[in-house]
Amino acid sequence: MFPRYRILFAVFLFALSVMPALADIDSASATLTCNAYSFSVSASGLSAGGSYVIDYTLDSSPNSGGFPITGSIPFTATSNIFNGTVTGSFPALSGSYSFSGIASMPGTKGGLTTIMVSPISLTCGTPPPPPCSGQASISSGFNGTPINAGEWIWLNANFTAKGIPSTGATITFTGSTVTAEGNATLLSAAAPNAQITFSPTATCSTTTFNTMTNTWMTTVPVKGDDEIFLTGLAVPVPSTGVPGGIKVGWIGTFSSNGVKGITIDWKWSAAVYSQFSSDYNALGVKAGHQTACGHSNGDHAGTPEGINNNNHPWKDYVLGGARGGGGSNWTGSWSGTEQVNPTASCPLK
Repeated sequence: MFPRYRILFAVFLFALSVMPALADIDSASATLTCNAYSFSVSASGLSAGGSYVIDYTLDSSPNSGGFPITGSIPFTATSNIFNGTVTGSFPALSGSYSFSGIASMPGTKGGLTTIMVSPISLTCGTPPPPPCSGQASISSGFNGTPINAGEWIWLNANFTAKGIPSTGATITFTGSTVTAEGNATLLSAAAPNAQITFSPTATCSTTTFNTMTNTWMTTVPVKGDDEIFLTGLAVPVPSTGVPGGIKVGWIGTFSSNGVKGITIDWKWSAAVYSQFSSDYNALGVKAGHQTACGHSNGDHAGTPEGINNNNHPWKDYVLGGARGGGGSNWTGSWSGTEQVNPTASCPLK
């Protein structure tokens, strides 16, 4: 009888070994821009509770400094199917490129799966300025409080607009950078782009961050607000820290995208946090001073109203420094205001 038990045990082990091999990647796709990608994958034949890894590689031709891009998606199956998406960025491309990719799930029956990329080819470079555009620049100083390594600087800007037609309009802010004047090694960062839609149907203001296009997408009522969130970026303080008293310049390009008669008044600020996040959608940024959906408090536009993974409000971690004094000064104190008339560059017809 003993040999029979050994045979049954061996069959049992063999069955366990082949169960994961039923798994396979069903589809894999990737969308690319000139500086970002989104990879989506579907798999089936999984064993619930089993541990799996999907590896992927995206490549460009000609090869660029940011390619090939390699990554992995580890997961524990909760059913016999899996769907996942990851996003990422890479140094901006310049020139014409074609893309390809492969994915695999080690330890399963499947081999290499071709990633369906879109677009297959792409031309990147400095785009022409949008219609009806004007450059803006504001310099302002940080206060005297040194900012320590490991802390975060929340740089945020807001604006008001006049001349928005009753049918609505879209304002963009692109090519935006923040730099410590005279010593860029202390602070130098590119801010996300911004797209603000004045909508005739909006009754309150919202903002979300599009990781694929690196753009803050904000929607506000046509009537606007006395402070509309423009854009913001979270900068981790390096090991050298940032001294107090530095002067910082913020520059970018506004556009009314062909709509004439619009003027913009904008300003910026900066606050320091002991804990913060570069996942901008986790910050719960307040889109408007008076019109923000779900926030009837008096906090300024740009205030991080969200909570962290421990259910603590980000506002609990504000410190003095940059242009803020801590306490309830969650955005920092505003710079001077600059008026921009992007419609001055509109075509005559």
